[in-house]
Amino acid sequence: MTKKEKIAFGRLNQMRNDQIGKNKKIRIGFVGGGPNSFIGYSHRLASRFDNRFEFVAGVFSRDIKKSISFGQSLGLSKDRCYDNFITMAKKESQRGDGIEAVGVMTPSGDHYKIIREFVANKVHIICDKPLTATIKDAVRLEKLIKKSKVIFALTHNYSAYPMLREAKEIVANGSIGKINLINVEYPQGYTVGVKRKDQKNTLKWRLDKRMAGPSMILAEIGTHAYHLMRYVTNLEVKEVAAEVNSISSEVTVDDNAFLIVRMNNNARGSIWVSSAATGGENGLKIRVYGTNGALEWFQDDPNNLKFTELNKPTQIITRASSTVSEFSIRSSRIAAGHPEGFFEAFANIYTEFADSIIDYKKNKKSKLIHPSIQDGVKGIKFIFAAKKSSNLNSKWIKI
Repeated sequence: MTKKEKIAFGRLNQMRNDQIGKNKKIRIGFVGGGPNSFIGYSHRLASRFDNRFEFVAGVFSRDIKKSISFGQSLGLSKDRCYDNFITMAKKESQRGDGIEAVGVMTPSGDHYKIIREFVANKVHIICDKPLTATIKDAVRLEKLIKKSKVIFALTHNYSAYPMLREAKEIVANGSIGKINLINVEYPQGYTVGVKRKDQKNTLKWRLDKRMAGPSMILAEIGTHAYHLMRYVTNLEVKEVAAEVNSISSEVTVDDNAFLIVRMNNNARGSIWVSSAATGGENGLKIRVYGTNGALEWFQDDPNNLKFTELNKPTQIITRASSTVSEFSIRSSRIAAGHPEGFFEAFANIYTEFADSIIDYKKNKKSKLIHPSIQDGVKGIKFIFAAKKSSNLNSKWIKI
């Protein structure tokens, strides 16, 4: 480790230790994410990374016996394991040591009614994406959050990878010039080979438009790709032309989407998301091309960022190295040269959520680093615009 890296990590560790020392842990509960839920495990693990939260309550099943059994296996008291969110919100609000924050990881069609119960008691919210299943619920939720002034975070966790934050800084300081072209890809293959008779067991609630919205693939991973495009470039999508459909004759929901977008600086972009890409695992990639340079990041190799300046050889910038920005260093957790990835990025969102809550308690205005309610609303509007475009033979639709 270089001298600069040692100084950076010394500063980082001191900052985290100071924060933990100054603030009591925030009491958090979870709704959803029961046994065998990968996303539930991810949320709970992320909340514990920096010792900022104390996990005290949850709803893990509509069956109270199952909810209690699973909750106790996680170390919760029996009386703080619930079978529905209404009971949890009510009983936790009556306790002197009730929850201060709640993580919501249920199907998106339920998000509005769940969040509404907790916001009524000034409980801060961290929610899995997509925000909701309808534009109506998304807008109602945005108004509710603004009125209550509680802290809200959306777990678009990919935006918290250190090298994507480095990419954002490189774009912001003008090193690649004016952005002309953007490409985001997210090919998965988990629906390939699924038969009609088995799709309910595989896709579950995703088959229900009331829960998943008008497009399974756009809700599942399309919102991630869209958010990443906006996050890295700091640009907005003005219009979208899309083909969204099912490649498989056995699957009855959308499993593939090709989208062309026009950005607010007149740049052009493309997004491809799929669960029909045979052999695809999690090939998330973003490429940004400007007048003076280009950037490329691939989640399969998350600790490296390709940076190409005009008429110069491509550079590989590595995570936590001596040249990266303070923003990128702050998002790193281990020394350079060691692998770091998905869970750490997820934890960055939780820790930034905790920072926002502490600022709220101290009546301090904080700059939200984590994805916000506005990001969630834009994601839902994007889904509906893209699906509308596809239904109209890929007509351009304004967002």
